[in-house]
Amino acid sequence: MREAMDAAATDEESFSSSASYANYLQARLLHHAGDHRGAVDALRLSLATDDGHPLLLTRLAEEYARLGSLDKAERELRRAVERSPAYYPAHVLLGRVLLESGRYTRARLHLRRAVALKPREPEAYLVLAQLHLEAGAPDEAVKVVDALALALPGEASGYRRLGLALAERGDVARAERLLVEASRRDPGDVEVLSALAKLYEATGRPAEAEEALASALRRDPDSQEVLLAAGRAALKAGSVVRARAYFDRLLSLSTEPEMAVRVAFSYLAAREPAAAAEVLDSARRAGEGEPRLAYYAGLVHERMRRFPEAAAAFAAVPPGHDVFPDARVRRARCLSLGGEHPRALALLRAALQDAPEDAEVRTQYARALERAGTPAKAEAVLKEGLAAAPSAALYDALAATLHRQGRGTEALALLRDVVARTPRDEELLYVLGAAHERQGDVDGALARMRAVLEVDPDHAPALNFLGYLMAQAGRDLDEAERKVLRALELRPDTGAFLDSLGWVYFRRGEYLRAVEALERASTLSPDEPVILEHLGDAYQRASRMEDAASAWRRALDVLALDPESAEPPGQRAVLERKLKALPTRASGR
Repeated sequence: MREAMDAAATDEESFSSSASYANYLQARLLHHAGDHRGAVDALRLSLATDDGHPLLLTRLAEEYARLGSLDKAERELRRAVERSPAYYPAHVLLGRVLLESGRYTRARLHLRRAVALKPREPEAYLVLAQLHLEAGAPDEAVKVVDALALALPGEASGYRRLGLALAERGDVARAERLLVEASRRDPGDVEVLSALAKLYEATGRPAEAEEALASALRRDPDSQEVLLAAGRAALKAGSVVRARAYFDRLLSLSTEPEMAVRVAFSYLAAREPAAAAEVLDSARRAGEGEPRLAYYAGLVHERMRRFPEAAAAFAAVPPGHDVFPDARVRRARCLSLGGEHPRALALLRAALQDAPEDAEVRTQYARALERAGTPAKAEAVLKEGLAAAPSAALYDALAATLHRQGRGTEALALLRDVVARTPRDEELLYVLGAAHERQGDVDGALARMRAVLEVDPDHAPALNFLGYLMAQAGRDLDEAERKVLRALELRPDTGAFLDSLGWVYFRRGEYLRAVEALERASTLSPDEPVILEHLGDAYQRASRMEDAASAWRRALDVLALDPESAEPPGQRAVLERKLKALPTRASGR
């Protein structure tokens, strides 16, 4: 509303007295100071000797609107248009106030009247276009900005504002047409070019996205966000060289640790781990002593399953820093996975002593004890935590620990007893469903996931789990698709959920759709063995044998570094058999 009100009521008309004008000026000073209540009082004094002045009435309505009193704003604006029917600013602002009140028909009348009064003024067109958009009539909104373009040849604001709004709403086709036209009229609009690039990227056109961003950089070569987006687009277009040029320019402009991390993770998403490590190592050398760089470097190395390097990076975060608690736990986990059990356990004992109520710390400590060959101690640590502060996370960790010891039946009995006491706890129901699935009881897992959805129909993990289980079992694949799609509506761009969707398509025999979904899942979660195996399976069925071999080999590479990520535990052997079964050239033999 504020932009419209700032544009409205700008006609400085004659005042009936110097007192009226003085009070008006005082109102403007109060307005710019943010004292809208004081501005109302000053305008009331001005109107006392200048009753019915359209500018004063419109300004008063503006102040009421800024205070949230739309009914009072409407009252003053109606007085203004009754006294001065041809006063353009009052019609524009009244249209905006009525729009904010949801009265579209009346708002439309005043905005059309404003357009008729001043057909070469953009503001009424822009508000009218917004009205049609909010009323669910985007085609009518487009007609309005087309009319503005006819009235003002070369004017880009209508196409720009409506195009950006439609892009935010996901209306790609209309948004693209409008933004292209806005860019044609104003070739140097960086925001428009950046929005176009996002549309191109979302529709699988990375080369066009990079071209749009390059145009933006010609106008603003130091825009950090545009440089970052251009580098990512170049990576998606398959050019690491061009991406490096954009990223190097970006890093020369910014010394913020977060920027180096964003660049590193961009390389990781494009499966360029060496480049990611190089960026972080260089940033750490340049910013020696910056704990956040060490922390972020640890995160990247951890994601790459380079556990010794990750542990060394996390160790550089000093006590007292805000990320130290997390860095200590992550360092301990990396040491544990690397077989350095005494050091890992010492760190986790200290972390648990500092935060005995932290379920994540307790879970990591128990898992480290289990890796160190003392599962009974791991079980005792988890039970101690449950006795002090029961939680679904600790019950899940205990059930998984028992399952790995071959005591899955005992884990199920424990969880059933807990759920019987709190039968509508959706998180415990979810944990019980997962335990049934670990034991191979698909029917039991499906029943528990449906019970979760009875309590919370929008429990995204349960929707995804249910859809994936149904796909695995080959049951009602249409319902499975609906469940996973709903999970993705609730949590878009989740790699695991896209993996489930791809697996639904795979089981249905729609291998090209499966490849598309699984490639997106792999982009979001590039080092997950399950996703990589599924992607390889889809490539194989789509007759892309070399791509299948590459995906399976990448999964094996991850498992070699992180055997615990296997799902199920025998995944490595299954992948090796699949590779051996491929034709000699594709398998790399």
